[in-house]
Amino acid sequence: MKLPNNILYIFTLLLSVHLFANQEQNLDTSTKKEPLEVSVNLRINKIYNINSVNETYQIDGYFMSSWKNEDAISFLKDTTANSIIFENDKARELINSELWVPAFELVNVQGSRERPNIRIEIYSDGTIEFEERFFATCSSDMNFKKFPFDSQTYKVMIEPFSYESSKIVFKNPKLFLERDHKDYLGEDWKFVHSDARIVTKKYKYMDDNINSKKNLYSRVIFEVKAKRLSGYYEWQVLFPLLIIILASFSIFWIKEFGSQIGVGFTLMLTVVAFNFYSASILPKLPYNTFIEYVIIVGYIFIFLGILAVILNHRINGEENQEHKIPLLKHFRYAFPLAYTIIMIVLYVSLIV
Repeated sequence: MKLPNNILYIFTLLLSVHLFANQEQNLDTSTKKEPLEVSVNLRINKIYNINSVNETYQIDGYFMSSWKNEDAISFLKDTTANSIIFENDKARELINSELWVPAFELVNVQGSRERPNIRIEIYSDGTIEFEERFFATCSSDMNFKKFPFDSQTYKVMIEPFSYESSKIVFKNPKLFLERDHKDYLGEDWKFVHSDARIVTKKYKYMDDNINSKKNLYSRVIFEVKAKRLSGYYEWQVLFPLLIIILASFSIFWIKEFGSQIGVGFTLMLTVVAFNFYSASILPKLPYNTFIEYVIIVGYIFIFLGILAVILNHRINGEENQEHKIPLLKHFRYAFPLAYTIIMIVLYVSLIV
């Protein structure tokens, strides 16, 4: 009786080893499976409501993605057509019931994007095309160091919501824009160039192991670079500010000390108003912009002008008629020359 039990034990052991080996083999096969490749396109209709203070902008566009799933061929079994289309409610019912459609999120969106229309087309070879019309408020870091001669890059960043790069990867990203760029950028911006690229994003806070291949996501970045048309700021802000600074040098041509001080402080307050204006159209930045440097230089020269006339009055006052030093004659030319040199250096170093 012991011999059959031993044979049964050995048989059971061999069967377990065989099943475990098959599981290991299936696991290896699954890990070697290639990720699903998804082609992505973006067509931008308009970039509008550009808010420099909040560093946001709104996008009106179409997002299109396509991939292959041979299981979807079954949806065409009752038709002889090459493809079948589902729109809006029908498409949403299809996603909620039978068809798997990966969820893609706009990484740099603020709030939620509106999707008034969606469309799914399934082809006879198993290709699935998904398209959505969307409206979204996006944000990206803006660099205002050259403001108002700056250029900004408006981005739309998209990645899978649930699947890492081992499961889904993007390929062949394409960005389509209207030929007349004024239609979607407005009159304040000039189109420079556009780009679409794919990167791999690792979320380090989700994994302590830096070298781990987990938490890697495929991300596509669509970019539109535009240069600000600075005409408004040149004529409505910088030119009046330049006139005010040059007018402050008139105190060196005025003989009465009281009038010199009055003109100096009046123009100082005028420059303060320009400072409030620049603060209202830009966010709170850890650095100075070009226009702020111009205002700061204006502050300094008006202040130095006031000190200069006080010094002149102290040295060449009524009590010192015999030992006059013609300081004002030197200041009349030294101040405008120094201001011109500083402004040229500032423009070349920051703008050119």
